[in-house]
Amino acid sequence: MRIGFIGAGRVGFTMGKYLVDHGIDVAGYFSRTKEHAEDASRFTDTGYYENAEDLIKECDAIFLTVSDSYISEVFDDIKKLPCTAGKIICHTSGAISSEVFNDTLCQVYGYSVHPMYAVSDKYTSYKSFSNAFITIEGHEKYLDELKAVFDASGLKTGILATDSKVKYHAASVAASNLVCGMYGFAQRLLTECGFDKESASAALKGLFLDNARGVVDKGVIDQLTGPLERGDIRTMINHLNCLDDESAAVYKAASSEVLKIAKVKNKDRSYSEIESLLKGENI
Repeated sequence: MRIGFIGAGRVGFTMGKYLVDHGIDVAGYFSRTKEHAEDASRFTDTGYYENAEDLIKECDAIFLTVSDSYISEVFDDIKKLPCTAGKIICHTSGAISSEVFNDTLCQVYGYSVHPMYAVSDKYTSYKSFSNAFITIEGHEKYLDELKAVFDASGLKTGILATDSKVKYHAASVAASNLVCGMYGFAQRLLTECGFDKESASAALKGLFLDNARGVVDKGVIDQLTGPLERGDIRTMINHLNCLDDESAAVYKAASSEVLKIAKVKNKDRSYSEIESLLKGENI
C-alpha cells in the first residue's frame, strides 16, 4: 500500500516520518500552503506535490491530516477528481467517523485512523510515536489491510465500530486533555498556598510521574490510595471546606470517578457517607 498525505501539520509530519522510518511506502505530501508540504517532504525524505491530483494518482491510500473542521472541505475538493474513485481515503480525527466520506457519487473506501497519542511537536513527536495506539474504523473492504500496515510498522492497533467513535474520543480526552486539566488544578491550589509556578511544578512532578507509572504498570485499582480509598471522610470534608464553589465542584466530580474504583478495590467497605457527601446530601 502506497500512502500519501494531504495536509502537513503535526500529525502529518509525525505519522509520515514514523512510517517512512519503519519501511512503509510513503509517496509524499500536498498542502494548500506550498512551504508546509515542501518542509514535510524534506523532513520525511519523500515527495512534494504541487497539486492533490498528482499525489492521489500515485497512491493507494490518501490520509487527510488536516484539522477536523477542514476534513469535509478537503474531501469535497478531491472527490470531484476522477482519480479519487476506488481509493482508500482516511482522516486522523479522533471525534469524526468515516461517515464523513459517504457523501460522494464515486466509490471510495473511507476510514478514520486515529493515533491515541498527544502529538505536541511536528519535528520531534515521531521519536516516541511507537507509544501510540492506532484505532481504525471504516469500510470493511480494506480494514485488515490498513491494520496490517500499522502492525508492520510496530504499532499497536485495534478496530473500532463506527457507532463507538465519539465515546472512544471522549475516553482519549479523559486520559490526556482532562489529566492536563487536573494537573493544572493541583498547580493552582499550590500557588494559592504560596508556591510559585516553578516550585509547584517541582513539588508535583515526582508524585505525578510515579502515579502515572503505577497506573500503567499495576492498573487503577492496585494504584489507588488516598483519603477516599481508605474511607477518610473527615479529611475530604476539610478539603471541600477550604475550596471555593468552583474548585469544590471539580473535586467532587473527580472524586465520584475515584469512588467507583474504590468500591471495586474494597468490596467489603461501606462508602455510603462519602457517596452522600459527593452528592451534596446531609451526613
